[in-house]
Amino acid sequence: MTKMRPIKPVGELTSAFLKRIRCSAEQVDSWNSRTRLLHDLNWCGDDILDAFEILHKELGVDLSNFNFEKFFPKESSMDAYYISSSEVLRRIGLKKVANLLYKKALNRIYSKYPEVTFEMLEEAIKQRKWVF
Repeated sequence: MTKMRPIKPVGELTSAFLKRIRCSAEQVDSWNSRTRLLHDLNWCGDDILDAFEILHKELGVDLSNFNFEKFFPKESSMDAYYISSSEVLRRIGLKKVANLLYKKALNRIYSKYPEVTFEMLEEAIKQRKWVF
């Protein structure tokens, strides 16, 4: 039997970063270190690109080894379109409709991109470079 790592809250450095990019305290409190930016929160496109620019410019994280398109769909891609459309339906209370229309497409999309978690961001901020 393998030991499961305990799920930790979002790290202190990542919490400060998330507040900087205008995430509410309630949002941050509802997430944990294993929360995935794309797969759980549907962050992609220009919004996540802007967040990573802040990570680089304001927090001094070296992202020269970070290939954005490996981890997140581009804003103008069909992948980003499906994610955005699904998220809009969920936000207006049509979660069942979103699941019906987009579940297969989202599963296919998520399988194309490796996960980026808040735990990974915490480590990148600590080390001041992307190490994954």
